[in-house]
Amino acid sequence: MKLIINENGVLEKAEFEGELPAIPDGVRNIGEGEFCDPVTLLDLEIPHGVTGIGEGAFARCDLLARVTIPGTVTAIGDRAFYDCYSLTDAVIPDSVTRIGDEAFADCNQLANVTLPIGLEYIGDRAFAWCESLRGIEIPLSVTHIGERAFYGCNCTIFFAKGVS
Repeated sequence: MKLIINENGVLEKAEFEGELPAIPDGVRNIGEGEFCDPVTLLDLEIPHGVTGIGEGAFARCDLLARVTIPGTVTAIGDRAFYDCYSLTDAVIPDSVTRIGDEAFADCNQLANVTLPIGLEYIGDRAFAWCESLRGIEIPLSVTHIGERAFYGCNCTIFFAKGVS
């Protein structure tokens, strides 16, 4: 396995075969598309200290069932978990203020998501086609909900008191 981390703590390149053992300490941002497609991830715990998850970082990780995001992450990039169709649970901490476009789109089995209290931005189609999602509460802090953010979901959307 070979990981390239630049001087700013951005994981720029990952070369490995099979299952990823762990994301190493010292990584501050997970770069674009680093773990998409060929990686066998089942249960992902992103290490404390990571502040951002890049565009398409874990897209199409077919076997990923659960992801835990640490309280140091402030943004989840566009298509970060796109088409992770085995994903059932996503624990998103209160530190996250932005969920990008299509961040969890087409995660057919995603049933449990709790949006953080400090969330401000939900991108276009962020949870589109999450067919197993049955209910989600939009916190009072949200100032932007993108187009078709919950398109194709058969879920009830609850708005915190005061959200318009």
